[in-house]
Amino acid sequence: MKKSLFLIATAILLIAAACGQQKTAKEQTILNVFGRLNLATDPYDNLFIWSDGEYYCRPFFFDTRELDSKPRATGDTIYFYGGSLQEGGYGMTVLLANDGKMTITNDDYPFRKGDRVEYRTLGNEALLLITDARTGDVKSVLKKINGNLFDQRIANFYRYILDGKFEHTDGAGETVVFNQKRSAVSGFLSTKETPYTFIKEFGTTPIPVLRFSDDMVFKANRTLIGMELIPILTGQDIDQDYDLEWQIEEDHTRPAITLIKTAAGRSDLPSGFFPLASVQVMTLPELTMYAGVPTLRNLSEMRNEIFARHGYIFKTNEWADYFGTKDWYWPKYGDVTDKLTDIERINIKLIQILEKNN
Repeated sequence: MKKSLFLIATAILLIAAACGQQKTAKEQTILNVFGRLNLATDPYDNLFIWSDGEYYCRPFFFDTRELDSKPRATGDTIYFYGGSLQEGGYGMTVLLANDGKMTITNDDYPFRKGDRVEYRTLGNEALLLITDARTGDVKSVLKKINGNLFDQRIANFYRYILDGKFEHTDGAGETVVFNQKRSAVSGFLSTKETPYTFIKEFGTTPIPVLRFSDDMVFKANRTLIGMELIPILTGQDIDQDYDLEWQIEEDHTRPAITLIKTAAGRSDLPSGFFPLASVQVMTLPELTMYAGVPTLRNLSEMRNEIFARHGYIFKTNEWADYFGTKDWYWPKYGDVTDKLTDIERINIKLIQILEKNN
C-alpha cells in the first residue's frame, strides 16, 4: 500500500512538473519570434533576424508609451526594426496578445493597421506571414535567416538565377555551371573555371552583375528558357562600385549571351521551369528574382505552372496549348484547389500581388 501511494505521489509530482514547464501561448510566440525567452540577456544581436531578401529586421520589446525608449526584456509591443544593407528605416510595430496572436498597430506600406502576423514553419524554413486584415490572404512574408543579409542575397542569386546546368544556344562549347563555393563559372569564357565577383550597389549591396575582369562585366537575367548574360559598359572605373543598379548601362555593341537551362541543381524537384514555387515559400523579392524578365509573363507562367503540376484543365487556349507541349503535363481535373499545398497557396497569393502591381 505504501509503495502504491509512493508511486502515485511520484506520478503526480512528475505531471505537475511537466505542467509547470509548459509554455503559455504568449511565451511560445516570444520564443518563436525572438529565439529565446530570457530576453534580459545581452546582446540583442543574438536574437533571430527576419528578412524578405531585401530588408532585414530584428525584434525588440519597447515600452508602449515611449517607442523611442530603450528596448525592454518584456512587454506587449514588439518593434521589428532594421533596414537594407544601405540604410535603416524599416519598421513594423506589432501588438502581442496573451493568446500569442500578433497584430500590426501602425500603417506603414505594405502593412496596414490590423493586419495579422503569424509564425509558421513550412518545409525547413521558419516564417512570419503577414496576412490582410480584411481578406485573410497572405500579403508578405519574412524568413528567419542564418548569418547576414549580404550572404543571403548572394545565396539567392545562386538559388533563383544561377542554379543548375546551362548550354549555349548554338550547342557549341562546354556545359556552363556556376560554382557558389568558389565564385567561379566553367564553360562560359573558358573551359576552365573563371572567377568573378558581384558588383555592389553603394559598395554594400550585391546585385546580379558579374565582374570577370575590368572589361568583362555581365548582368545576369533569368529568362523562360534559362539565362541571359548582358554585356555592361565598363568605361567608368569598374573598381568603383555603382551607386544604383539602374545606372548600369548595357553595352549594345556586343550581343547578349543566351544560355539554355538543361538541368536543375537539385534532382528532387518537381517538373516545370519554376519548381521551387511548389517546394518553398518565397518572399515578394525572391519571387520577382525567380520570375526574371519579362516579369509579367514569367509571373503568370510560374503561377499557372503550379496548377499544371496538379493536372488542372486550363480554360484558356493560351495556357492549355502552352502546357500541352510539356511531357509532364496531364490534364485531369477542372478544379485542383484541394490538391494545393500550403506552400503553393501562399506563393500563389504573393504571385498574384506581383502580377497586379506589374
